[in-house]
Amino acid sequence: MGAYILEIHEGMLQTAVPIKYIDVEVAFAGDDGADVYVGGISPTSGELYRHIFHIGAESTGSSRNHIIHDLNVSPHMWQLRIISNKSRPYHLEIRVYCRSACGQTLGVLSEHQMIKLSD
Repeated sequence: MGAYILEIHEGMLQTAVPIKYIDVEVAFAGDDGADVYVGGISPTSGELYRHIFHIGAESTGSSRNHIIHDLNVSPHMWQLRIISNKSRPYHLEIRVYCRSACGQTLGVLSEHQMIKLSD
């Protein structure tokens, strides 16, 4: 099982403009497919949202990527969890698009950048 857990809050990118929304793009980089869970968990509010989907090779009828739009970001810390049922390294490509309240993209976090943030 592959798992990514990232602490999210509106000052995460340390820009002058706070992050108000994120879009999460998950793409599959392999031959077969994977079941993926993307969820938000808050220590004070519990589960904020849950998305469960299958991605895989286009020949299997599944799309190779899935985008979740307009997830709210608050000033309070919460966890973004991305979990798949595959344990092979680099089977997912993940990007998190951070946007302001007016929709301006403030930054894009790739999987590599998320790993650097976690170190």
